Amino acid sequence: MPIYESHAIILKSFKLNEADRIVTFFTSRYGKIKAIAKGAIKPKGRYLGRLELFVHCNMIAFGKERMNLLRLNSCDIVNSFLPIRESFDALSHAFVAVELVNTVQKECDENREAYQLLLDALIAISAETDRNKLETLLRIFELKYISCMGYKPNLHSCVSCTGGLETGRLGFNAERGGVVCNSCNKSDPVSFLVSPGTVRLMERALSTPMDKASKLVAGGKVLSDLRKCVNKLIEMHVQYSMRSEFMLDLAKA
Repeated sequence: MPIYESHAIILKSFKLNEADRIVTFFTSRYGKIKAIAKGAIKPKGRYLGRLELFVHCNMIAFGKERMNLLRLNSCDIVNSFLPIRESFDALSHAFVAVELVNTVQKECDENREAYQLLLDALIAISAETDRNKLETLLRIFELKYISCMGYKPNLHSCVSCTGGLETGRLGFNAERGGVVCNSCNKSDPVSFLVSPGTVRLMERALSTPMDKASKLVAGGKVLSDLRKCVNKLIEMHVQYSMRSEFMLDLAKA
């Protein structure tokens, strides 16, 4: 029976019965996999505190090939990301990142780039306390993640006329997948206005490693535009409304 051993991030964990849990792992070697953790709910069980959301761990599971549900054998914590659990702001931003990955990733589809992106994002969120910077980190992660999944927006030419972009008012059309020039934006019923600063930030974000993204700064209007752009891209390509965005709005209230 094959053994699956990998570093992983826990995306979801829920109670199966009075003793067991089902855990969704995003692994570096196998992509997203699910495993049943026998005895995980027992007060003195060996998985106590190890199967929480966001935990970065080294897991070992076994099961037949192409099996949808493996059996967890061990789970050793590498990083519990305790600061995320201690801050509602950090927690609400991390929830959005994890929900996006859990929604988009197909099971057993290896994606080391996406795995590293999420890990770097959680590390950055864990180390940040400023709400504006937390928001910036999250939106940069979302942009980079959907780009690595094949939905990278066109930021260098107009997606309507293929012409260059003026320095003035620009638009963004998620259906066409990128920026719209001022002339085309006037007659485009789907696009919405974005500032040139937002487009520049998106360009810089895509070229900056996630572990360096905390150095990028976004003002209120640019950050608002960025959130709208990435959310529209997610809605367009994923066709799923992120429930954790509601929690994030509550955190800002």
